[in-house]
Order: sequence, then structure tokens, then C-alpha cells
Amino acid sequence: MEELLRQILSKLDNMEKGFLAFQEETRQRFEQMDGRLTEMNGRLVGLEQEMGAVKERLDRVETRLNGVETRLDGVETRLDGVETRLDGVENELREVKETLHRVETPLVDDVQILLRKIHEKVEEKSFEIYALNRRLHHAEAAIEQLQSKA
Repeated sequence: MEELLRQILSKLDNMEKGFLAFQEETRQRFEQMDGRLTEMNGRLVGLEQEMGAVKERLDRVETRLNGVETRLDGVETRLDGVETRLDGVENELREVKETLHRVETPLVDDVQILLRKIHEKVEEKSFEIYALNRRLHHAEAAIEQLQSKA
């Protein structure tokens, strides 16, 4: 019986040692997990800070984009005004072209008529000039003849 008690005590000692080893190993694992959780918590805090900075940057970008959008709306409004003015200029130019065409067609006919009349007058006067030229030539010849006799 003593032997049996020793065996039981021995087994209990072995079990206690195994349990203590298991307990120590579990404690170390929990400490490692606790260290990892602390490290992860630190990383999460860092990520939250970075996300905060990113959010601030995005807010600034959004504000700038809203300003750009407002400016673009102003530019669009101005472009609409310019487009309206250009339409007005196009209409006026079209009217000028139509007026010019109406004036130009009869004007060309008038110029052609005037050119024909000028041509007729030049022909008429060219015969007179030819006749005067011949008379002048005869008169000069007669003057030369008289001068050479004198």
C-alpha cells in the first residue's frame, strides 16, 4: 500500500510537473500574445493617425476641387456669354455679306458699262489724236524746212 501511495504520489508529482510546465508554457504564450496585441494596438493607433492625416488631405483636396468647380462654373458662364456674342457677330457678318452681295452685283454691271463707254471714248479720241499727230508732224516738217531755208 505504501508502494501504491508512492506510485500515486509519483504520478501526482509527474502530473503536477506537467501541469506546471503547461501552465508556464501557457503563461509565456499569453505574454507573447499580449506583446503582439500591444504591438498591434500601437500599429492601429499609427494607422488611425495616418488615416486622420489622409482624411485631412482629402478634405483639403475636396475643398480645392469645389473651388475649381466654382471657377469652372464661372468660366462656363463667361463662355456662354462669349458664345452668345459670337452668334451675334455671325448674324451681323451674314447680314453684311448679304448686303455686299446685293450691292456688288449691280456695281459690277455698272463698272462694265463704264468701261465700255471709256473704251468707246478712247477709240473715238484715238482717231482725233492720230489726226492731230499727223498735222503736228507736217507742221514740224514745214517749220524745219523753213528754218533750213532761212
